Amino acid sequence: MKVTSTIITKVAEATSENGSYNLEYSIMDGVLERVQTTVFKPSTTEQRIAVGSIYYDRGSVTINMPFNPDMAKYVADATTQIESILSEVATIAAEVE
Repeated sequence: MKVTSTIITKVAEATSENGSYNLEYSIMDGVLERVQTTVFKPSTTEQRIAVGSIYYDRGSVTINMPFNPDMAKYVADATTQIESILSEVATIAAEVE
């Protein structure tokens, strides 16, 4: 058998003062391919209210949520999270080389 590609999928959670986030991301052959971020409103209870989703796909970003005044905050948080994942992937790739 010849392995032609390696795909790693990770699931993570993040929280900020703006909301909470569920992230699922895929790394293929040492390159970040996709990040799917589900955005939830800030909550002090266990019940979370989903606001929408933010997708990173090979360098492009798509936002799927109703227009609202807090949207820029969610995008800023997602940007920070994606940059963190990109940094993690680059560090791992550098260690492998």
